[in-house]
Amino acid sequence: MKKILLLLLVCSSVFAQSEIQNFKGTIKNNTADSVVVNNLRGTWRKAYALDAQGNFSGRLQQGLNTFVLKYLDKDITLFLGNDTDITITADANDLVTTLDLKGSGAGIKESVFLADVARDKQKLVAQFKKEGSKEELEEAVSSMIDSWESRLKKESFNFMFKSTTGFKLIQIDRKRLPFKIYSEVVAARLIGKPSPTFTYENYKGGTTSLEDFKGKYVYIDVWATWCGPCRKEIPHLKKIEKKYHGKKIAFISISIDKAKDHEKWEQLVEKESLSGVQLIADKDWKSDFTMAYGIQSIPRFILIDPKGNVVNANAPRPSDPDLQSVLNSLL
Repeated sequence: MKKILLLLLVCSSVFAQSEIQNFKGTIKNNTADSVVVNNLRGTWRKAYALDAQGNFSGRLQQGLNTFVLKYLDKDITLFLGNDTDITITADANDLVTTLDLKGSGAGIKESVFLADVARDKQKLVAQFKKEGSKEELEEAVSSMIDSWESRLKKESFNFMFKSTTGFKLIQIDRKRLPFKIYSEVVAARLIGKPSPTFTYENYKGGTTSLEDFKGKYVYIDVWATWCGPCRKEIPHLKKIEKKYHGKKIAFISISIDKAKDHEKWEQLVEKESLSGVQLIADKDWKSDFTMAYGIQSIPRFILIDPKGNVVNANAPRPSDPDLQSVLNSLL
């Protein structure tokens, strides 16, 4: 009998240890009900509830890996393992700048590095937000990436992180980051200002202008029939449109298909029974509206307020749960 009791105590102890909360933190001034963590491959997702003070906690068991913590439409990239004990604090009003990571175990140093990378990017966007040419920006981005690469080589980071996540990040960023930062700079310059406007052909006939929707929020999807990721968003966009039907928001899809694919656009709109307002731009990628937003890739989503001012020039996708959190906070 004593042996059985002892065995039960040991099992209880092991179970209790397995339930230790190793992933916790506080998001000050929060307006959301949770933070969401995804692994980078997108095969695992977990939500952590935020209490009234913005505190969250839980157990993270996914092996040493790269994760993305999402708060509304903001992302924090982390490198964590089962033995990581991490505490994350940040202010929702400026998540990246105020981000503070403390703890022990694998991944803390690497996560701090990733946080510094995010801060460097944000500083560069802020630096060029007011002025600066595209060429000057490209030179600054190259110099910034050089500094990351030097730090990766000199400091004693986890081998797996250095050989995969770290250098892969840099290789990808050397190709894509100049375009991405430029797009973010253009987007940052537009926030709170009157949106560039448009008057485009409407699938149902005639033309439609952005000014036609004054008094409503406007969620714009810039897409094309040839764009696979764009088409994957269609079912999610339909659900969003249905959920917010009758609310003070209009959903507009602007195709940037070339003129030769005009019929293909019409056929897809009909085949997929696309709802919302379906428009096609006049000069595909070179349309004034597309260029004014610095759009380098699609799909691209834009949120405009009832006065015609830009709320977010790079809004969450329909498939992103954060979009509903953002819309719920506005409507």
